[in-house]
Amino acid sequence: MKILKVIHGFPPDYMAGSEVYSYHLVKELINQNIETFVFTRVENEFDDNHKIYNEKFENIDIQRVNKPKKDYLYEDKFYDSKLDEIFEKYLIKIQPNIVHIGHLSHLSTNIIAIIKKHNIPIVYTIHDFWLFCVKGQMINEKNEICSMPSTKNCLACSNYVVDEEKINNSSIHMKKMIDMIDVFISPSHTLRDFFIEQGVNASKIKYLKYGFNRKKIIYNKKVFTENSKINFAFMGRVIPTKGIKVLIKTFAKLPNEKLFIYGNIGSQKRFLQSNNIVFKGGYDNNTINDVLSNIDVLIVPSTWYENAPLVIQEAFLAGIPVFTSNIGGMSELVKDGINGFTFNVGDSEDLMRLIKRVSKNPTELNSLINCRDSVVGIEEDVREIIEVYKGLL
Repeated sequence: MKILKVIHGFPPDYMAGSEVYSYHLVKELINQNIETFVFTRVENEFDDNHKIYNEKFENIDIQRVNKPKKDYLYEDKFYDSKLDEIFEKYLIKIQPNIVHIGHLSHLSTNIIAIIKKHNIPIVYTIHDFWLFCVKGQMINEKNEICSMPSTKNCLACSNYVVDEEKINNSSIHMKKMIDMIDVFISPSHTLRDFFIEQGVNASKIKYLKYGFNRKKIIYNKKVFTENSKINFAFMGRVIPTKGIKVLIKTFAKLPNEKLFIYGNIGSQKRFLQSNNIVFKGGYDNNTINDVLSNIDVLIVPSTWYENAPLVIQEAFLAGIPVFTSNIGGMSELVKDGINGFTFNVGDSEDLMRLIKRVSKNPTELNSLINCRDSVVGIEEDVREIIEVYKGLL
């Protein structure tokens, strides 16, 4: 069996959730003797647009296509005829039995039609709402949760100069592409239910939790005393929809509590940091234990319907309690008072109440159950995905 993995970014150049998961997936497929290749992009401003880089990275065969030009036009989010041409040549060269797509943003949605032209089955892991929302997060122009994808709603919140015709055309095109996909894999019920609501046949969507390299993360569940001083932390992309404003607002009113933020940020840092809010910079997933070892409580305050945040499950593997918003895939993973605590999404007062409570009585954290066993190993995940592949063949 030969698999081609398609993803909009791949380590070491990109280390967000979908990219890190795709990396572990590909590594494990190879470990289980499945011949696997990767097609992805890179952004190198010092080289020509669409230059091809064929390389080996940790024994993985990868073709990267240079796309330093940003998506200036609405159409750039969906189409790239030059990339289509490059992809088809690579597809013919590799001749995979299955193409497993992770994300097509910054690539081209016509990749799906090209794969089907060659009669190859397609598996698509859903990481967000991008197939129905150009922003991927179902967040409107006010940074609030969008009620549903529609021409009217998309027109109102688009970051691009666009008209109804372009939005309608892209919606029609995306529906055609979605219909060509043989099997969707959804790591959360939230996304699975959303896709069904948008008309995708439920029989085409398989719920499978993300798999993790469990050996990579050191388990170190701490025992808190009445006098324990808790280090609160955030890990991930430092962007508004990750709930950064909620954190800043909360800890501004808690000067005696400390928050560490792990994630890349530019000059905006000076508007956000304070004596008790410390920005620690970005981190590499390969050195994640160095970060996790300094955290007592992880806070995941996202204001959108996150799918199945990797950071929550990485914290579980490390034995770290998690406080998170009470919506989407976050609330699927964290059950209030059982394996962590949830607070009302976007509500800094509710989060502050929770922080004050556990800071006053840190031993309350000791009663949370060990969640390490609830995290699926990448070996088990890949075995189930291989069965999906076999079913299509």
